[in-house]
Amino acid sequence: MQELVVQLAKIKTALEKKLNHPFLGKHLPSPVIDEDKLLLLYAIFDEMDLSDELKEHYIITAMLVQIALNTHDDVSTKNDINSQEFFERQLTVLAGDYFSGLYYLVLSEVKDIDMIKVFALAIKEINEHKIKLYHEEESKELSIMESLEVVETSLFKRITQHYKLDFHRLLASKFLIYKRLSHEKFHSYDKGILPFSYLTKACSELVEETTLLLKDSTFKNPEIKKLLVKRLHAIQFYESLHNNNAVEEGL
Repeated sequence: MQELVVQLAKIKTALEKKLNHPFLGKHLPSPVIDEDKLLLLYAIFDEMDLSDELKEHYIITAMLVQIALNTHDDVSTKNDINSQEFFERQLTVLAGDYFSGLYYLVLSEVKDIDMIKVFALAIKEINEHKIKLYHEEESKELSIMESLEVVETSLFKRITQHYKLDFHRLLASKFLIYKRLSHEKFHSYDKGILPFSYLTKACSELVEETTLLLKDSTFKNPEIKKLLVKRLHAIQFYESLHNNNAVEEGL
């Protein structure tokens, strides 16, 4: 597993170099790199007959797409803000645009028009469903779940569909929506978009489905499976801690 961890660290370092901008770094927090998404992307592209360099290009590009979308999510929507907050809001918008431009640059270097279309379609879907989540306050639970799933998994679904990797599409979808709902449970008592009881039931079903998928899975590199299982257990552990706290608080 050590070799896999080294490979992931190498890609993460290359991604951090792409994200590094002296002016942005001076005024804004460093973008968060989701290491679970990085691992899942590595698992997807590791199945393909591509050079290591090209795999790294695609993984970094997909992560740049994700980070650009996340950065735009951080833009403040408050009306009553001071001059410093206004400056930071404008800079956050520009940072998201800058990260968006980076992934087009990386893809242009490999001249892959088809993959640009794949990413563009995923971005369109994700933005449409983010708008639904933000503006349709009376949405039903199933509608909210549908939008959350698109936001978390569309990028992975489009990539795996493009390469006809059906198992990886299903695994990534289950894993990522479970992780998102597990995270939502931490906010369900104050500003969550779904009730705690609904999230608990959904998480239980999703973690069972993801566990079964991993149990029956095969990867070119068996260490990927071991690391995914380890990461899934880590998410479960933190969820169980939150469950215990919620019971104590009477949620």
